[in-house]
Amino acid sequence: MSEQAGTSDTGSLRERDGLHQVPLGAFERRAVLIGGDIVVVFLVTTMSLRLGALRSGWEWSTEFLLEHATWYVLLAALWVALAWANGLYDLRRAPDRWHAAVLSAKVGAQVLLVWAIAYFVPPPWTLVRHVVVFFSAGMVVAIPLWRQAYAAVISRDAFRRHVLLVGAGLAGRTMLDTLRSAAPHDFEVKGFVDDDPVLAGTEVDGVPVVADRSDLLQAARELGVSELVLCITAGAHGDLLGALLEAREQGIDVVPMPVLYESITGQVPVEHVGDHWAVALPLARPAAGGLYPLAQRGVDIAFGLGGLLVLAVLMVVVGPAIKLTSPGPVFYRQRRVGRGGREFTLLKLRTMVEDAEPDGPVWAEPDDPRVTAAGRLLRRTRLDELPQAVNVLRGDMSLVGPRPERPEFVAELADQIPYYRARHAVRPGLTGWATVNQGYASSTEGALLKLQRDLYYIKHQSLLLDAYILLRTLATVVRFGGR
Repeated sequence: MSEQAGTSDTGSLRERDGLHQVPLGAFERRAVLIGGDIVVVFLVTTMSLRLGALRSGWEWSTEFLLEHATWYVLLAALWVALAWANGLYDLRRAPDRWHAAVLSAKVGAQVLLVWAIAYFVPPPWTLVRHVVVFFSAGMVVAIPLWRQAYAAVISRDAFRRHVLLVGAGLAGRTMLDTLRSAAPHDFEVKGFVDDDPVLAGTEVDGVPVVADRSDLLQAARELGVSELVLCITAGAHGDLLGALLEAREQGIDVVPMPVLYESITGQVPVEHVGDHWAVALPLARPAAGGLYPLAQRGVDIAFGLGGLLVLAVLMVVVGPAIKLTSPGPVFYRQRRVGRGGREFTLLKLRTMVEDAEPDGPVWAEPDDPRVTAAGRLLRRTRLDELPQAVNVLRGDMSLVGPRPERPEFVAELADQIPYYRARHAVRPGLTGWATVNQGYASSTEGALLKLQRDLYYIKHQSLLLDAYILLRTLATVVRFGGR
């Protein structure tokens, strides 16, 4: 429960009842996960060095550990980076030890792969093989145990955020479903507040309607809630606003539904924005100001030049493979919509049969029969996107951003989906927040979900978020996870 107002009635109630609650937000929970992982890395590294010393006859001493101290830092940084890229810090699945075991095995294998590559960079500078094997195996065992301990502690009532949902309509029910599915260990919904007399004393989706606006503050005090989530997106009554202000004075946080939904899911719920329209639009992006545009463009140019070099080498094999598996050109050109709604020609390696759309543009489907044998492999590794290095160098695209859409679909989607054109506020990207979390849209419903994530990226654009997206993309490429 929030301790923002220690002298308030809410604070006094908590003290009288002997409640000592410290509700943790997403940042704090993720910090605990990462901090715990680093501790585990240090312990497992020590164990691995000890086993390595026993196996190889090394003298085990303080001097020996100091000599290898750099590896504690390197392995911790490598583990956290790969774990983040593989979704091991997804708070929705963090307490699941079996999920952690699977992902830990993947990350452990990737650590071995990085070691194998680094070992052949002259002069050899990595740890000896058996120490790295001990480390990877130890992490596969230790991380699930740490996650089990994390779940046992972090799921306790003292660390959960107790909330009331103000409004039992569609937005309120959507928020309830989101809290249950995306943050079941983080929140406890104590009830709904709604003025509809028909709902008084009833339950909505298994949650009781505990009060109307006149009893809101009293219910919040009695139930010991730390937050009120405003799920009324239009036409809030003046008395309700007064009750919310009074609750805020008493130290209870008040948050609009779209804001909480966005922080939990990484999506902007455009269909529930209502009067909170500013939530959906990237009106101010402090993190994307300053030197960010220069740094972003520098990375784009470096990638564009490197991408062209890699493409030139790959074309020796890829070009003939495309020609042999399907007649037609090696490269494919398609009109797309970029920043400011301007159209440009996007370049790709051809992955479909020639004349794949005789009746006009259609959505691509999973396991699309139009995809050629060579095209399937190119898509899985995302090498078909490599010619877009030319688009990046031209300035049509950036390395990270919303994926550009075709003009025919843009016109249709802009009529059906609110705020759709807001995604044209930035350069489209080779990869993006929607791409790593969802993949490619194949319907209007998929385009809506994609837009929600694109708007989140535009609002929170930063070098750190770009780096995370690139790590996730690299992990997808390594495991052949493309569409």
